Amino acid sequence: MSMSRDASGDFASMLDATVGALRAVSPQPEDEEVARQRRIGEAADGHVSAEFGADGRLSSLTVDPRLMRRGSAELCDRIVEAVNAAIDSMRSGVSAPGAADLTQLTEQLQQVRDTAVPRLSTFLQALTEAQARMSGGSADR
Repeated sequence: MSMSRDASGDFASMLDATVGALRAVSPQPEDEEVARQRRIGEAADGHVSAEFGADGRLSSLTVDPRLMRRGSAELCDRIVEAVNAAIDSMRSGVSAPGAADLTQLTEQLQQVRDTAVPRLSTFLQALTEAQARMSGGSADR
């Protein structure tokens, strides 16, 4: 097998794996709308988080157990802070973190794979043939 087939095949395999991984982590179309409407607020350096669902209702409240050592008054203050941050996010229309749309990136990588791999294969084949001519032999095909 020639060097050009190995290198272009490896490159194609890497791109295929990348596109597959992106598709696996990309939200499904119906999930994208829900993710856009979900809002998260945090307080106490992320030790308290409040999440509102697409329906505008509080769907989860997470408190790091270490924060409970500080007393109920401070705990309540941080919960209120996290809930208010989520409400502010709903009012401002800012999407929840991690709700990025990877569809466009996936499509671009697929285009790179479809155009770059054949070109890379042709280029590497030309290099292999040139190297073979310089050494006085013939190129593997």
